[in-house]
Amino acid sequence: MDEFGLINKIQQLENVNHSSTKVGIGDDAAVFTPTIGKDIVTCVDTLTEGVHFTRETMKPSDIGYKALAVNISDIAAMGAIPVYYLVTIAVPKEWTDDEILDIYEGMQQLARNENVQLIGGDSVTSQKGLYLSVTVIGEVDSGKARLRSHAEVGDVVFVTGDLGGSAAGLHQLLEGENVEEHWKAAHQKPAMHTALAYEIARLPWRIALNDISDGLASESWELAESSHVQIELLEEKIPLSAGLVERFGQQKAIEMALTGGEDFQLLGTVARDNWQPLQTIAKEIGERVTKIGTVIHKGEGVFMTSQDQTTLLSRDGYKHG
Repeated sequence: MDEFGLINKIQQLENVNHSSTKVGIGDDAAVFTPTIGKDIVTCVDTLTEGVHFTRETMKPSDIGYKALAVNISDIAAMGAIPVYYLVTIAVPKEWTDDEILDIYEGMQQLARNENVQLIGGDSVTSQKGLYLSVTVIGEVDSGKARLRSHAEVGDVVFVTGDLGGSAAGLHQLLEGENVEEHWKAAHQKPAMHTALAYEIARLPWRIALNDISDGLASESWELAESSHVQIELLEEKIPLSAGLVERFGQQKAIEMALTGGEDFQLLGTVARDNWQPLQTIAKEIGERVTKIGTVIHKGEGVFMTSQDQTTLLSRDGYKHG
């Protein structure tokens, strides 16, 4: 399928359309009108066949879904709402036209759920392996972006949802085991947290945010270094995916949460006085947030306390290549 044929096929897929879009997909460039009083937030991520995904563990639609999801998660971690996305794809000859359209359908499935509009991109030929690069453009109230550098001593450290499920799903898929469906979904089609991000952006509080793409250890270090603080995590408080300890044991389960990566939960800090109100807000929109530690000192570092023993936590996380 040539580029024009692909564009025509993509245009036939059901797509979100925002009133602020003047020119969408199909022209030399997209045109949209920024919202007054909003800051533009944008990010880009690239998935490479054999590094970030394989056809043995993910269907084409799953690949598309995840390619968009990793970017929407980054937007949410800024307290922003995704609005538009663009796609660049490099296709090797062994991929069929139907498989490429399935990739776009996977992206569109998530885009419809998140009200995000496809407004452009590019397609080229690849000599080896498929490459998929997605750019997402979002908006946040002016001056309200939630940064990694906002943590302060005394803050509560929290995460959304459960951790380790994506790593468990990938492990079972690679080992050819009977895969638990909730772990498979956590790996292939992770849930987004844009609703909570929207609520957090509206709050008049100081909140630091990050998303867990490379594992809890690595993302905690990013918060600590950006805010120049030391963080203490409590192993017993880390919320593990259902059945993880029973299947893999406590040590492996914690390892999956710390370094497995691709859970795409939100990790953040909030002042102690605002912790209970944040829990209430999250519960009202169907989210669960868990206190997993505290910002303890100025400086830089992440420590893990387990059974009254505190050690410096390695920052090793899942490496995307």
